[in-house]
Amino acid sequence: MTAHRIAAVEITPVAFEDPPLLNAVGVHEPYAIRTIVEIRTDDGLTGLGETYADSAHLARVRRAADQVLGIDVWDLNGLAHAVAESLAATRQAAVGVGVAPPG
Repeated sequence: MTAHRIAAVEITPVAFEDPPLLNAVGVHEPYAIRTIVEIRTDDGLTGLGETYADSAHLARVRRAADQVLGIDVWDLNGLAHAVAESLAATRQAAVGVGVAPPG
């Protein structure tokens, strides 16, 4: 199988009108905020995906995007490992901030 290495990841947050609907937990905001993720390989393939776009999730997506560069799109274990490492680094940074002694 030919390798298709990830060469670039473009992350584009978007907002679009989403009329508020009354439901059991209340009314949501009038806009939906999402992130479009575009992955391009070194040989010209492009893949698109969509996910949440709150600031914390967007930071995690950006960190994961940096970690997957150079990985073959068919290496699902490698991709999962790279994303897991990026999320672990995010958790470690958050814990480190919470327990840092006063300086």
